[in-house]
Amino acid sequence: MPDITYIAQPPRRYTFSTSPIANWVREHTQHGNVLNLFAGKTRLYDYIYEIKEIRVDINESMKPDYLMDANVYIDFAIKNGLKYNTIILDPPYTYRKSMEKYDGKIVSNFQRIKEKITDIILPAGNVISCGYHSVVMGKSRGFEVKDILLISHGGAHHDTIITNEVLINVY
Repeated sequence: MPDITYIAQPPRRYTFSTSPIANWVREHTQHGNVLNLFAGKTRLYDYIYEIKEIRVDINESMKPDYLMDANVYIDFAIKNGLKYNTIILDPPYTYRKSMEKYDGKIVSNFQRIKEKITDIILPAGNVISCGYHSVVMGKSRGFEVKDILLISHGGAHHDTIITNEVLINVY
């Protein structure tokens, strides 16, 4: 049974801009190389945690390490044999959010990203996924949910659900 943590937090434009959420993600990140797709503005790691964060975003103002679409980056990582201990997936949760946060650009097909994750994650690596729904990599891809963070935003706002999954089987 996954460990479930609950916090109440007013909604914010960027998921990791508040300490309770950023700290939960940091606590569930493995040491080594971390791929932060859809990075947004918050840098989670400053090389003090024995973690090297690679930030990918299509919005230049987010100051990513790689200014490109998430699917394009994954193809680049596969081609270059790049592997990660942890992958953080925090895409816009809706089409409207995609248009708002990315200046009218539609971001990557999330399903396609999930299909390619196993090509760039190390054995026993973990994926931290954010969304309005409990969107997970799933057992069919060899993952097991270990932890869940449920963030209640109150009022008419959707909750945010963050899952931490570990790759237990490589198919």
